[in-house]
Amino acid sequence: MKKALKYIYFLFIIFQGCAKDMPHDDFDVLRLSNEAENSIELHPIKNINSTDSISFGLIELGEVTNEGKKKFTVSQIELKSDSIYIGNNELNKMDMVLTKKYDTLLNIINAVATRVVDIKEKNNKTKIIGFSPVKNTNALPEVKKATLISSKSNYGELKLVSQNENFNTDGTKQDIMNNEEVVIPTVILDEVLIKATSKKANSSNLMIKNKDSVKVTSIVLKSEQQKTNSTRSESSTDSIKIINTENSNKVLLNVLEKNKLKVKENSVYNFNLKVLSKNKRYEVNKRHTLLVEVENESAETSFVKLDVLFPEGWSIISVSTINSFKKNEKKIAYISFYIPSNTKPGKIPATIEIKDVYSKTIQSVEVMFNVAENYDLDVYNIYTPQNLRAGELIRTAYAIKNNGNIEQKINLKSKNIIDGENILNIAPDSTIIVNLTQKTDAKTYYFRSIGTGLEVYSNTSGETYRSYNSVEVFPSKIKQKDAFFRYPVRASLYYNSYTNKKDHFSTMSAEVSGDGYLDLDKNHYLNFIIRGPKQENLKRFGVADQYSLIYKYKDETILYLGDHSYEIDRLGFNSRYGMGFRLIQNVKNWTLSAFYSKPRLYKFNSEPIYGVKADYYVTDSLSTGVSLTRSKGFSQFTNQNINENPNEEGQILTFNVDYRNRNTLIKGESSVSLTNENIDVANYINLTQKFKNLTYNGSLTIAGKNYFGTLTNSFQYTNNLNYAVNKWNFGLGQSLYKVNQRLDPLFYAAEPYFENYYGYVGYRFNQYHKVNFRFDRREREDKLEPKNYHYKEYGLNYSYSYSSNTFFANFNGRIAKTRNLLSDFADYNNTYAHNLSMSYRFSNSLRLRGNINHNYSNRYGSSNTNLNYVRYSAGVNYNFSNNLRLNTTYNSGFSPEDTYLKRDYISANLMAKLNKNHLFEVRSNYFETPGTVNKKELLVYGKYTYSFGVPIKKIAEQGGIDGYVFSLDKTIDIKKIKIIAEGKTVLTDKNGKFELNNLSLGKNYILIDESTLPIDVVASTKIPFEVKIEEGNKVQLDIELVRSTRIYGIIDLGNNQLNKYNLQGYIKLENDNFTYYTESNSKGEFQFKKIVPGTYKLTLIRLRENNKLFDIENNVQVIAKAGEKSDVKVNVKIKTRKIKFNNKNFKVGQ
Repeated sequence: MKKALKYIYFLFIIFQGCAKDMPHDDFDVLRLSNEAENSIELHPIKNINSTDSISFGLIELGEVTNEGKKKFTVSQIELKSDSIYIGNNELNKMDMVLTKKYDTLLNIINAVATRVVDIKEKNNKTKIIGFSPVKNTNALPEVKKATLISSKSNYGELKLVSQNENFNTDGTKQDIMNNEEVVIPTVILDEVLIKATSKKANSSNLMIKNKDSVKVTSIVLKSEQQKTNSTRSESSTDSIKIINTENSNKVLLNVLEKNKLKVKENSVYNFNLKVLSKNKRYEVNKRHTLLVEVENESAETSFVKLDVLFPEGWSIISVSTINSFKKNEKKIAYISFYIPSNTKPGKIPATIEIKDVYSKTIQSVEVMFNVAENYDLDVYNIYTPQNLRAGELIRTAYAIKNNGNIEQKINLKSKNIIDGENILNIAPDSTIIVNLTQKTDAKTYYFRSIGTGLEVYSNTSGETYRSYNSVEVFPSKIKQKDAFFRYPVRASLYYNSYTNKKDHFSTMSAEVSGDGYLDLDKNHYLNFIIRGPKQENLKRFGVADQYSLIYKYKDETILYLGDHSYEIDRLGFNSRYGMGFRLIQNVKNWTLSAFYSKPRLYKFNSEPIYGVKADYYVTDSLSTGVSLTRSKGFSQFTNQNINENPNEEGQILTFNVDYRNRNTLIKGESSVSLTNENIDVANYINLTQKFKNLTYNGSLTIAGKNYFGTLTNSFQYTNNLNYAVNKWNFGLGQSLYKVNQRLDPLFYAAEPYFENYYGYVGYRFNQYHKVNFRFDRREREDKLEPKNYHYKEYGLNYSYSYSSNTFFANFNGRIAKTRNLLSDFADYNNTYAHNLSMSYRFSNSLRLRGNINHNYSNRYGSSNTNLNYVRYSAGVNYNFSNNLRLNTTYNSGFSPEDTYLKRDYISANLMAKLNKNHLFEVRSNYFETPGTVNKKELLVYGKYTYSFGVPIKKIAEQGGIDGYVFSLDKTIDIKKIKIIAEGKTVLTDKNGKFELNNLSLGKNYILIDESTLPIDVVASTKIPFEVKIEEGNKVQLDIELVRSTRIYGIIDLGNNQLNKYNLQGYIKLENDNFTYYTESNSKGEFQFKKIVPGTYKLTLIRLRENNKLFDIENNVQVIAKAGEKSDVKVNVKIKTRKIKFNNKNFKVGQ
């Protein structure tokens, strides 16, 4: 025992010497006293098992006074225990005990030397939390009171006693003087024994260990007497007395003597902080974890903690407890935190701090977080009417919520009409309400569902968001169902007018046509046209007298009769429009056909053509065929490269193959012509093959000089290799076109020859923007006489295009070197070409188009002079309604390279549909025919069509309804109420009765024309009324009328806060039969009109602004009585946001 005391005595001498050398500023420090008379009295524990839990919880320390009314405040008391147990039977181990306490005592000295807790005068009571409470404190023993008193040496004494235990102190008590400053240090209880009562049967002493604690409810600072003076000892040797009596089992710890010494703040602590794990970018609306290394480079230290200062709105989930450190010890701490979704992107600082037991910062480090951009948008429907009558305007609303952290530019798109701008900016954590409207056709005679929807494209993120809904629209008048299955027929009247510089003439003709099935099972299909009379001038208008019919039976037989054109092969005879037939019959895997046609419109081409063909389908992917056709030649006088002989006649035999699957397409023909003059051949093949992102396409056509088919003396090939990856597109290709075709001279002239070699690259930025570049070398030659051009050229093409639902723009240009081969010059001239095309849709009804082209070139003519060519065009498409449309286009001119085509300078089309039966069309063209120059012609065309149906079979039986409109309210007038069903309208008599006949069997819908109801009167059940009609029976339908009700309401925020917030919102009133919607104003006021009486649920769907700030009471019941007004209130209140986490997704460093 004595040996142990010597160890402690020596230790405290060292401490005292060190304390004297400390700087005398900033803090008061306490020295050890020279006496051990003041001590902590520990009472033995009774009736508590060694396995019971003892917890130390909340400490509440308030303002206290002595008898002299001097006020003191105790800030904090810490309790500490170690793993040493000292009991009655272990006195012989005291030396070992004290030896083991050496390190603990050294920590105590360090703590006392650097931090104190002052008792100072304060006017307000203070509540201090010393330790966190345990989960279950109800079953734990409590120390009800701890008394701090003074002894004769004026040192405070802390005693812990149970609630019913008398406390007696040893030694002379002495009051704390009124004029004394009392300093209470951090009180450390090395070992504590608690006396408490438990219902346990057995009794034993229990020592509090390191992880044990005691729940303390109150600490009282107390003085018993007031004296005028006191003495204190400033000298002698500091020591610790451990007093152990045989019966009391006490362990006494010396309380420290007060002494004022000055030390410099933070002079003892030296910590290093290092962040071990840090993301490059931190996503918002997620949890993250930092790993921090804490290194103590000072002496052993206790009672330190880690804290983090995050930006406002960030949440700390957990921070590791670090507590005590040995010298040079390192610890890894975890900091888990949450970044809210509205945090601005970019670099944001936070501070990690180490604090001492008094929450004073002793070390800190700044950490920079790079917060990522969040582009999340949410689009959803907040209001759509349940149904409405045809002709009424659909009004619906969609919300766009920016859940991200940056402002975004958005484009709105809808097939409905958007109220306001289509391009908006939406701020972070904000909502935009978009209102849509849609007109409905008052002449709709069927029930239909009309869709509404909003598509939102973010220019910032490139993402598209969509939301949809629909509205049921019921007609004001239901169309009567046709009892017959009918074949559709059209009867038309034509007017044609033709004008050129020399001639003008006009004609009239008529036409009857039909197109549809002849039976309900759709096995028999018929199409026919009869147009007349025969007039030679009709050929100028592209029409003529015609008599044609097409009949199909299932998928087996097709029969063509009358005037048709047939082209059964690519290489065979050209199509000749004439009178004849064609029969196609499918037999298992075979398709067999035969045809005959005798042209009758043009004298230069009047020879008949006829032939047969057979195709065999080897598999679903592969088919082969053979055909044999015969005809006689004719002279066109349009292409000098074609040797025409009207006396030549013969046949053409052609073989064909067709193969296609997902990645491969092969089409080929091989043909031989045998005539009375020559034998020659022609071949054609086309191949497309895909290899992942690589696609090859090529074709080859060769026709001999004396080949008798459509092509003759021709050679043509193309090769193109394209590679597409992501947004890029690359390609190489070549083409040669020297083709001579026997074409209709009224619509075609000789095609030019050309040869190209090219390479290109394209890039699509997004769905709107793309660019292309192409380099080529080409030669092009006019085949008309006299020739307008023949040139060689190499150059670069570049283009940019923008395409959206409302606007299209394309700009392309070319820079080239051109040699004119019609001239005698061999030099290449610099040439340029630029073209701009635009189209803009102002609404669903109006679209404008425009184009301007500039070409600076020496291509044309034989002078080799560079000339400027400027051409432009404009057009408009306007839909006055679904039944009235206008399209018109103007072109200022065309390139000489388009001379072989028909060129329309002015074209206009007008279509007017009066109803389902009557249609008017007017067309006009100011044009030049192929191969002509400066010979413009004007064609005006008018057509009236009447559509009707020829009854084929009666398909519907009919029935009727006996109805009765009534009301229990005798003041409601029930006569002359209009009832509507299947195109029939009747009025109720004075008794409310009505009758409907000739209704289709099955479901029928009955409507009330609500405009004929008395004011503020509604039907008690949902409109329309559904009835089932049965043959031979009349259905009884009773319709009750009631007085409607009105509901007035307000959104109540309470606490007189109505003026602080905009309470505009969307409210729904509903029960099993009816649903109503309305909007509140900024004050939260709203009303519902013409409500059917009943019990409803009222719901505030959402507020237009700051909806997430409020808790909404939506379980509001409304009882609406007939003819009365009801008041209702919706309570809302500001809510506290709570964050919930899913631990399954928690990962360190993320």
